[in-house]
Amino acid sequence: MNQTTKKPEIFLVTSNLHKYDEIYSIFKQYTSIQLRLLQANLVEIQSSDLEEIAIFSLKKCAKKLKEKLIFVEDSGLFIKQLNGFPGPYSAYIFRTLGLKGILTLMKMFKKREAYFQSSIAVKNENEIKVFTERVQGQISLEISDLGWGYDPIFIPDCDGTLTYGELGLKKNALSHRFLATQKLIKYLNKCILVD
Repeated sequence: MNQTTKKPEIFLVTSNLHKYDEIYSIFKQYTSIQLRLLQANLVEIQSSDLEEIAIFSLKKCAKKLKEKLIFVEDSGLFIKQLNGFPGPYSAYIFRTLGLKGILTLMKMFKKREAYFQSSIAVKNENEIKVFTERVQGQISLEISDLGWGYDPIFIPDCDGTLTYGELGLKKNALSHRFLATQKLIKYLNKCILVD
């Protein structure tokens, strides 16, 4: 009798389905580990450090989900001319000011330097690991009609002309989230038995 072995799985804890879809497509392409969604609103501390926020959120989830291999991802847009604003408050600022509000704040600046950061915290047994990546770029002058979150106004330096939103699926091969997820997958492939 042939017994099929269950593929290893990990759960992304988030309420953001766009984030899940993006990370799912990366997992599907680069590992046989199954990515699952645990939809939940994360408890976040007030901190300027995304890694600290991700670790705190992970620890809160881990208390409730002891038997599952889980991770959380926190990301933010840091604009140099606004002293790193909105940074770790990106989700709140997106909901309150929106993209138009950010572009209004940027009107007085010729330089529009920014970076996107992704910090992933994962708990494997008693070990917590954090994987962080940044992508440097610029804030666009206008809002493109494509993408989600801040994607319509962030132009990565590695492309230089198109916003994340305009890059479409190509974004998944160069974004901050892609780079941090690649580090996570490399770690998971080493510590979990993968066929």
